[in-house]
Amino acid sequence: MELIKQTKDSSLAKIQASYLDENAVVLTEKQQLIKNRLAHAWGLRLNDKYSPHQIIQILMREHKISQATAYRDYNWAMQIFGNLDATYLAAEKQVLKEALWDTYQRAKQQGELAVEIKALKEYRSLFNFDESENQVDPNKIQAHEYRIQLVRWAYPKLAEMFEGGVLDFNNLNVEDVEFKEQIQTDEDEQD
Repeated sequence: MELIKQTKDSSLAKIQASYLDENAVVLTEKQQLIKNRLAHAWGLRLNDKYSPHQIIQILMREHKISQATAYRDYNWAMQIFGNLDATYLAAEKQVLKEALWDTYQRAKQQGELAVEIKALKEYRSLFNFDESENQVDPNKIQAHEYRIQLVRWAYPKLAEMFEGGVLDFNNLNVEDVEFKEQIQTDEDEQD
């Protein structure tokens, strides 16, 4: 997940909004060109199975844009339409599973025992049947303690939210700031 600070008038926000409701946002000619490039990048990745590097090269060549712009367009396309790179391995595994199962079924219908066994062995290799697969990772379920120190003006806002019974942190009028971890020593705790 990527955190991005956006203004309401950013090109990415407008393009995203135009996909949700075409009548809600009027795109400039430049934003429409960007939208077309994003759709082109997505189509190249999804339909033509090009690698990210190949897509960058195609965008640079066909749309006459810089490498930095091509990378930005590719990243924006993945944000808007969904990151195929994150799901690529799972998708490839699914395609292989289906192909191997089809091979197994055809071999079974034709009575080819050797091909059946080979297809089932390959199919089985796609799964992790080890005992370690079903074990629980204790670090994932371990209790964690977080100490959050708020600025003084935030306390009244939290008190208002508690009175309403619902804590809605999405509708606070705040802005992101740089994070700095503070390590507290034993001497600080005793004071």
